[in-house]
Amino acid sequence: MIFKIIGRTIGDSLLFPVEQPFPKTPKDYGIDYKDVEFLARDGVKLSGWLLNETASKVIIMTHFGYRANRFGYQIKYQPRLSRPYNQEIEFVKVAKRLVDAGYTVLMYDLRNHGISGKSRLACGTGGYDERFDVLTAVEFVANHETTRGKNIGLLSYCMGLNATFFAFDEDAESFTNNNVKALVGMQPLGNGEFLKAYGIRGAIYRHADEHYKAHTGIPLEYPILPAVEKVLTPTLLCQGRKDPWTNLDFINDIYETLGVEKEMYWMEEPTHRFDGYNWFYDHPERMLEFFNKHV
Repeated sequence: MIFKIIGRTIGDSLLFPVEQPFPKTPKDYGIDYKDVEFLARDGVKLSGWLLNETASKVIIMTHFGYRANRFGYQIKYQPRLSRPYNQEIEFVKVAKRLVDAGYTVLMYDLRNHGISGKSRLACGTGGYDERFDVLTAVEFVANHETTRGKNIGLLSYCMGLNATFFAFDEDAESFTNNNVKALVGMQPLGNGEFLKAYGIRGAIYRHADEHYKAHTGIPLEYPILPAVEKVLTPTLLCQGRKDPWTNLDFINDIYETLGVEKEMYWMEEPTHRFDGYNWFYDHPERMLEFFNKHV
């Protein structure tokens, strides 16, 4: 019984995002922006910020999911017993690097996060259900009055990158038809790989998997490589080499599966997975170089 309780608790940590507000807006960082809303293909209302909307090219930022929203990650809203990181993550700081480099940036909350709407499942699916959010963000930019027809780059983090891969699998032509030119992907990680790297195995893992599947209809180890095969844009894949919460063989498999022009960026310094989520604020050069080349 205790293994079942622990497994369900672990499953809940993946299924139900931590609720946290926005302590700041892009205006606090000196960036002009406006609030936007758009409907996902399956009817979920998504909420976002459109920054510096008159620039000649656009980057869509997709955050890393469960413990974050478009603003970032705030320590005080994390459960004390499972708080994974002791520093704030402010994605607007990364967006400012892009704005200063001449890009419009769309930041938005994935379904069931921030102030975006709840999905039919009302829970996270590791990027699978969230694929519709990525597709809709692309279609919003491609059709919005101030961004219509502009080249688009994607900056996708962790679960947000999983969602991007699944979005290519769902409708690859949408990316091509809407001028998506590049993908910078930070540290993809499936739920099963994460739990196993974190040391969750045996009966506890089995109960977590059963609980997760009962809510989502898919297993923790839902295969992602078939979706990676569908990516059509040049891709920069980024990963902290010392990240203790992943399986680097999984990262190498993703890189080898990508059938497009690609680059692998190993971050050698970070010793915590979440260091990678802050990385492009302090070290934007590789990101900007790739986007400037392709977008």
